[in-house]
Amino acid sequence: MLRCSCTISLLGGSDMPRLEDQFEPFLQYCLLQRRLAKSSVANYRIDLRFFHSFFNSLSPPVRDCDDVDRKVLELYLEHLSRQYKVKTIKRKMSCVQSLFTYLERQELVEDTPFRRFRVHLQEGKAAPKSLTAPEMERFLQAVHQDPAAEAGKALIQKLANDETAVVKRMNRAFFWCRDAAILELLFAVGLRVAELCALRFEDLDIDAGVFHINGKGNRERTLHVADREVHQVLDAYLKVRRAVPVDHSYLFLSRFQDPLSTQGVRNLVDKYAKAAEIRKRVTPHVFRHSFATLLLESGVDIKYVQDFLGHSSISTTQIYLHLSEESKRQVLAAHHPRSRMEVGAENSIT
Repeated sequence: MLRCSCTISLLGGSDMPRLEDQFEPFLQYCLLQRRLAKSSVANYRIDLRFFHSFFNSLSPPVRDCDDVDRKVLELYLEHLSRQYKVKTIKRKMSCVQSLFTYLERQELVEDTPFRRFRVHLQEGKAAPKSLTAPEMERFLQAVHQDPAAEAGKALIQKLANDETAVVKRMNRAFFWCRDAAILELLFAVGLRVAELCALRFEDLDIDAGVFHINGKGNRERTLHVADREVHQVLDAYLKVRRAVPVDHSYLFLSRFQDPLSTQGVRNLVDKYAKAAEIRKRVTPHVFRHSFATLLLESGVDIKYVQDFLGHSSISTTQIYLHLSEESKRQVLAAHHPRSRMEVGAENSIT
């Protein structure tokens, strides 16, 4: 009598699923079910490619989902630590952890290897880099004194006189109007660069000076443009933008009339930082840091700043509570009790 011995896989077959084949289903799950932002899913895709390159370099290479164990994760963490800062390492490890949580829920692995592995990395929270008020003023002056400003103002006047006029060429006049609106808006309301690039006509009520933002983590918030001059710059750009015949409603356009990319915003910030002769490295996010820091230094309640920035936790906003050396000097000079003591130099021993 013949006896047949067989092993039934918990995964429903004899072959383990290949790890790299699960990347795309996982990314679709993140986009459609977890409802992560497209930018977050794009970052996950980059992180998974990096992980794929790493595990293919191992000997023997990782092929199946169950091949990733604690030892592989330790090697990957060591690999990351040689190249990246703590914040980036945490993000890349978090991506892999999310992948294996998904695989476990789909019953493609019996157990996620992260149950036996913890990432313990600490990084001191440095105060975010920001511009001082004089530096920000110099930056905005460089924008408004740019050689293209006169051409931009002439274009605005032309469209004001003829509402049927069409902007056919994306020239320096158009770009100055766009750049001025972008940079004024970044500082006026503290937008993230991705939030700015995602703005559409339907997100704003220009008469009320209100923007409706769908921010990080799909958190919605309303931002107000309170400054009259910023309001005028935005209103002027919107007249120019409406005169460009494109089939989408994004506010800020590239030279190809596509939605402006985050890299495009970084490039124009860098351009005007050089024109203003600001020696610090200035990025779009520095505008956000400057917005928060200068409001707090002016005495605005931190809870308002938290709401403006769209932070879910006030602890995130608290990193902006650093104070400039000049601010500290002024506070001591104005409020230290010694300044109110009637003990003059004439009474001192010389």
